[in-house]
Amino acid sequence: MADRSFTIRDIADLVGARVRGDQDRRIESVASLDQAGPTDLTFASSDKFVSRLSASRAGAAIVAREVEDAAMPLLLVDNVEAAVAEVLGAFACPEDLPPVGVDATARIAPGTTVADDAHVGPGVVIGAGAKIAAKVVLCANVAVGDGVSIGEGSVLQESAVVRNGCVLGRRVRIGPNSVIGADGFGYYTDKGAHHKIPHIGNVVIEDDVEIGACSCVDRAKFGSTLVGAGTKIDNLVQVAHNVQIGRGCFLCGHVGVAGSVKLGDYVAAGGHAGFRDNVEVGDRVQCSAFAAVASDVPDGQRVVGIPARPATTFFRELKALEQLPGLLKRVRALERKQDAGEPSKDD
Repeated sequence: MADRSFTIRDIADLVGARVRGDQDRRIESVASLDQAGPTDLTFASSDKFVSRLSASRAGAAIVAREVEDAAMPLLLVDNVEAAVAEVLGAFACPEDLPPVGVDATARIAPGTTVADDAHVGPGVVIGAGAKIAAKVVLCANVAVGDGVSIGEGSVLQESAVVRNGCVLGRRVRIGPNSVIGADGFGYYTDKGAHHKIPHIGNVVIEDDVEIGACSCVDRAKFGSTLVGAGTKIDNLVQVAHNVQIGRGCFLCGHVGVAGSVKLGDYVAAGGHAGFRDNVEVGDRVQCSAFAAVASDVPDGQRVVGIPARPATTFFRELKALEQLPGLLKRVRALERKQDAGEPSKDD
């Protein structure tokens, strides 16, 4: 976090907050309720955390407008999360990005188009026929394959790889060491040996997609693997060949999406969730962490468990399972009575 400070009034102006309390107090950082000190700003985004405000040592707190008085200055806002994000941006250090221009150590093949205001860092390699649009940032050691197109304002962080023929839209962000367009995992087996299936398709990533560090989106066997506009993919996520991901999805760390899966718009998948090949998942489906989605899921469902099933079904089954030890005890008691020749209560 940058070494800077703001008055509460400054922060209120930044986020459009109404202040209740001392507006001249200086804030030097942002911290959680439990760890904040007198020069820290904290926040409470739900009733659970609002109830803990009185025990916090924070200098001020961002809260929803309906919150009553607390023992510290309050910044009252309509959207707590949005306001906190704005404040964190004000405290954050500038990104460590290469300057405009092409570093002397970069290698650019003939026939490539690189915008004058692009940022091409040290060790970058750009293949023949690639198109690098305005304000694109390629950090150190990025590799861009032949015929790749990267849209305006996109950022590829250190050692990211975009292989031949792939298309990235505008304002796409690819994290360090992520790979876009590696061959999909495709083999056929003949006479006891596995033989590689060539993958001649590409990857298309639409506008405003963000992909974290060390994630992979594989090229299609034919056609395109697609990541829809506004989707956010965490670190360590695997997206296989010919997957179609809709708009505005969230895929958390260690999610695995097998070949030819179709995810609708605004699907959310928790960490370690997995999708079997060829399943279709509807719009706004929520897949809990560790869910194993092995069959199609209609719009709007929340699925849980292995194999994944509707949350209501899963929790009914879990409740029934908790009763199993007692049921087994009763069954054994009935069996002992029957073996002893005693009549049961049902006789």
